[in-house]
Amino acid sequence: MKRASPGKPARKKGISEFAQHRGVSATRKLRSALSVLKELGGLSSEQLGVLSGQLRVRRFRKRAIIYSAEQLGDTIHIMMSGVARITSVNRKHERVLLEVLGPGDVVCIPTLLPDLRHSLECEAFTECEIGVLSAQALVETVGLRYDKFFLALKLTMGRWWALLVRQSRYLNQTLEERIAVALLDLADKFGLPDTRGTIINVSMGHRNIAELVSGSRPKVSVCLGRFALEGAVIQEGRRLIVVRDKLNLILSRGLGG
Repeated sequence: MKRASPGKPARKKGISEFAQHRGVSATRKLRSALSVLKELGGLSSEQLGVLSGQLRVRRFRKRAIIYSAEQLGDTIHIMMSGVARITSVNRKHERVLLEVLGPGDVVCIPTLLPDLRHSLECEAFTECEIGVLSAQALVETVGLRYDKFFLALKLTMGRWWALLVRQSRYLNQTLEERIAVALLDLADKFGLPDTRGTIINVSMGHRNIAELVSGSRPKVSVCLGRFALEGAVIQEGRRLIVVRDKLNLILSRGLGG
């Protein structure tokens, strides 16, 4: 897999950017798209309008690096569409899956910790459309009061602290644990309620999941087969139905829960 060279701020392969100056109709369309993203549910219609005027919308091709450890700055990324993944390097210099991202997730390199160095990398797992703006624009231009500023902190820092906690728990993930984490995240981001569990409403065959968790397809298929026998996953062709309680039980068991 070819990746962009670290530390280069220039335009990367696999990335395209919409024109920053949009017409009124396009801005309204973007505001409408933002209004359905659950992470932004605390913003008013007026604030969403201002936010939509500040966003630069970028498209990332599959496998493009959205950001890496070398790109420290004040940029915030709002997932508009697609699937992305955040990984980190463990002590064995292996990439560990931390989280699967979907529409509505707000992700950024921690902007309030300028001296922090880490090994996070965000990669587009499918084609992604992402809104980009600065942390200052989010706080000042949108005109947040203190309670709204707290929301901004949650959007920018909350995920970072969650990742720290998760990384401490999953530093040496087994393949089974990585698959369980990925399935639970996919169910959160793309889930549709069903009497049997939660349908993952995005095409995810065994090969796709293997790529997502950095495992081999045969081993992933064996693991999913075990999940199915335990009633944690129901497979209908390329569609997966997750039974959260049973999958969480398997995950807790694997972690010595």
